[in-house]
Amino acid sequence: MALILEEEDAMFTGDNVLGQGTAVFEDLAAYMNSLQKMQEEFSGRAYPGHGPVIEDGKAKIREYISHRQEREGQIMDVLGRETEDGKKGWQSMDMVKVIYKGYPENLHAPAEKGVLQVLEKLKKEGRVHEDEGTWFLQSKPAL
Repeated sequence: MALILEEEDAMFTGDNVLGQGTAVFEDLAAYMNSLQKMQEEFSGRAYPGHGPVIEDGKAKIREYISHRQEREGQIMDVLGRETEDGKKGWQSMDMVKVIYKGYPENLHAPAEKGVLQVLEKLKKEGRVHEDEGTWFLQSKPAL
């Protein structure tokens, strides 16, 4: 839930947009839809449920959206490559090791949860499919 303070053209963003860090959610598609709607409703400050006030709330929401879209693009890019052993298809943790290369390994497990959320969104959109834990780009149907 987000509440608008019309007198300030501001929004109380709850846990959707935080003053620092990133939000935790269960359904990426629903979260992205929520962010899209939120950014259209105000132009001023954002008062998050946690962290400091965000002076340009609309810009912060655009930043959140951009970050999620960038991650989605990275996942699609990895899925379009062959694995190191020359196979098609990727395990989620193998994608994490490519996308989060250079990050400490203790962050890989939480990163995998985020990758899986993106993959589930892409699966619902018909852009990827999964077979026994291996993910593939959805091939285009023949005409």
